[in-house]
Amino acid sequence: MVMNVGLDEKKKKKSVIDEEEIFKSLNHQVRRDIIKSLGESPLSFTEIKNSLEFIDSPTLSYHIKSLQPLLIQKENKYELSEIGDAAFNLLSKTDQSVRISRYKRKFLYAYCVTVICWISASTIIPLILIADLGYWTIMFINIVITIIFTINSIIVWTLRKKY
Repeated sequence: MVMNVGLDEKKKKKSVIDEEEIFKSLNHQVRRDIIKSLGESPLSFTEIKNSLEFIDSPTLSYHIKSLQPLLIQKENKYELSEIGDAAFNLLSKTDQSVRISRYKRKFLYAYCVTVICWISASTIIPLILIADLGYWTIMFINIVITIIFTINSIIVWTLRKKY
């Protein structure tokens, strides 16, 4: 029975080492980019190098070796192992949450600009109708409202295209 406890401790220690290796391998942005590239389809060394900008072959080799538990090499192409697929799914979900938070932040900006447009229009237009302002003042107010409206439209259309 004492021997079984020793084996269990070795298994636990081995799984902790594997877990540490996995998280260590995901610790660098280049490696995460490799995982993301391979998540789309298996790639050769050259295809991986071309998908990553500004990386030399020795550096790429180092990073691929660091990703050993997450990659499988078949017929001169690298693909993700089962753990690599799980890492890819995790990275995809974190990328998606980052995109959503960017969208929310930009949507908030667009919302604020829209509110400013409506407040300025609802206060300025009655003033223009009631008061006998000069021609140039009315033109200036019209230009300001048009600029605010244009900025708002650009922000909203940019958000629609990106997200």
